[in-house]
Amino acid sequence: MENGILKETFYQKTLLALLKLLILSISLFIYKYIYNFRINQEMILKLFAILLLILWIIKLFSSEGVTWNKNKLNLPIYFFILILSFSLMISNVIEVSFGDYIIFISYIILYFIVVNATHQKKEFNSFIQIFSITSFLVSIYALIQYYGLDPYFYELGQITSTIGQKNWISNYLAIIFPVIFSYFLLQNERKNKLIYYLLLSILYTTLMICQSRGIWISIGLTSIFAIFIMTKFRLFEIFKKNKKWMMALFIIFLIITIIYSTDNPLNKSRLTVIERALSTFDEQDPSINTRLLIYRTTLAMIKAKPLFGSGIGTFKMNYLDYQADFLQNNPDYIKFSGKAAEAHNEYLQMAAELGIVGLGIFFSILFVFYSLALKYLKSKHDHQDKIIVFGLLMGITSFLIHSLFTFPYHVPVLGSTFFILLGLTVVYIDGFGLNEIGRKNIRRIEINTNKMIKNIIIIPMLLLTVFLIGIVAVKPYFAEIHYFKGIKYYEKENYSDALKDFKYAARLDSNNGRILHALGSTYYHLDIQEEAQNILQRTKYYFNDRNIYRNLGLSYTQSGNYREAEKELMHAIYLDPKFTRAYIDLAYLHAIQKDYDKAISEWNKILEIEPNFSEKYNVLYYLGLTYVKKEMPDKALEYFLQALPLVPEGDPIIEEIEGEIYNIYKSQLEN
Repeated sequence: MENGILKETFYQKTLLALLKLLILSISLFIYKYIYNFRINQEMILKLFAILLLILWIIKLFSSEGVTWNKNKLNLPIYFFILILSFSLMISNVIEVSFGDYIIFISYIILYFIVVNATHQKKEFNSFIQIFSITSFLVSIYALIQYYGLDPYFYELGQITSTIGQKNWISNYLAIIFPVIFSYFLLQNERKNKLIYYLLLSILYTTLMICQSRGIWISIGLTSIFAIFIMTKFRLFEIFKKNKKWMMALFIIFLIITIIYSTDNPLNKSRLTVIERALSTFDEQDPSINTRLLIYRTTLAMIKAKPLFGSGIGTFKMNYLDYQADFLQNNPDYIKFSGKAAEAHNEYLQMAAELGIVGLGIFFSILFVFYSLALKYLKSKHDHQDKIIVFGLLMGITSFLIHSLFTFPYHVPVLGSTFFILLGLTVVYIDGFGLNEIGRKNIRRIEINTNKMIKNIIIIPMLLLTVFLIGIVAVKPYFAEIHYFKGIKYYEKENYSDALKDFKYAARLDSNNGRILHALGSTYYHLDIQEEAQNILQRTKYYFNDRNIYRNLGLSYTQSGNYREAEKELMHAIYLDPKFTRAYIDLAYLHAIQKDYDKAISEWNKILEIEPNFSEKYNVLYYLGLTYVKKEMPDKALEYFLQALPLVPEGDPIIEEIEGEIYNIYKSQLEN
């Protein structure tokens, strides 16, 4: 029995250590040569989720059993797992859907491990300390970048910290900020109070420099909810005890707000916070109108498949097609169109992918959670316990409100933080299994078999761990590393070396559409057109992007298959009606086939779509050449004369245009 308890203690501590290591690594790990921060985060999330799950199963077999918290939140989460699994099965791109499915399942694994492995308040407090450390480091790095002192990611020229971008940094800090604030209120020692005071000031400064409109709306609405909770459950007493410190905090926040809301040497932003906020009400603001277009397109997706959606992770595959259909009837939105891998509203995207049923189940999770939290606040008399749950509740509320404007569940560092804090809140409400509610919820699960069988089971579990980590986490990550290496060669037009990395990446992760797209495009540039066409056609199944169709069109043009080339280029334009490069390619294609009227039509469309096109002189030059082919010298001369003053100094095309003008004048004199 004693040996079993020792084993259980070992596994318990290992589970908690892994969870803490996850929190640290997913928020702080960066690899300079993979600029897509989400890729790093996904690898870490999957790696730790597998380790935690397998370790928990081994714990089940190798000790005297495990505890299982049977709280009311479990049932809706079970249903959510079912709807996720059903959604995966009905998806017409299971390979694409599987990636998002694993991410959401990983979140749920984290939640259950937190709930079932955190049995003491000191363990709970250690998690809060870890989040305090990570939020501090994320903030400090963001401030270093803001003032241009970053020696590591200096070439990016933007604030990324270790999270990825300003909106994600803001979201991460906003969910942790209220939790730290609650601990600030509870400190009795002056030294500890000062530490939390400084930490809150640094976090607030970072929120100011990030200038995320969505997060300030979230904070504002959360503050209203916080006042309601404080009033309803009589939490003002603890604020009165901290009257002097609250005043000090208000003053420092006011100073920070003034610094980053006015023009002064410390404010390095192009826009002040006030200007950024006022842009929210600008009807012509591109960001807002782009979101409106995305929302309206997503609603069309929901309308098409309302009940169960199109399948988890399929939004990024379907968006461009639905947007193209929407733009047919709403051409005013064309200038705001573009590619969107996420709906920038998690609830709309959930409805599009999982249907109204899936969204309803998710809302039932939130409903049960808030019911548990509010019931706890109502029944609890200890202000310390109430203020900690209050802080957790406000952080989670801010996250949920911000999900109306962005996609935090699709950023692993944010999604994992949410589910871990959700689990910690449930643990705290249950009193770590020590109060009456907690004891009622705790169930012990034991596997009644002999020691030899238990040890035999552990061996295949360890082998399964290695296999899953390799397939789910490591191989796709190394594929991404080689993809980014290949991109570096590709950008330098070193296509031979790029091909080696892209081919290796495709072997490691054959269902990665971005990798296949890069591979097919590289074959095109190396003039291996048959292989390029095969790869790019295959890419369409895993990835939807206008450039796939454009590159296919170029490849078919190179092969002399003009019918297929026109079809692919037309589809690229259908997906993006302002895709200037595709119009240019289509004009070339028509000119090659001596269909000059169609070529002229495409050249003119470019000038209509983009009157200030950076290479307007080229368009005018080719229009002139096309009219030369049509034996209309006067019209050709008109375009050549328009093009000539627009050509950049030193560009060799000047001599070609001057030569064409000379030939026209010479011909006119001769006649």
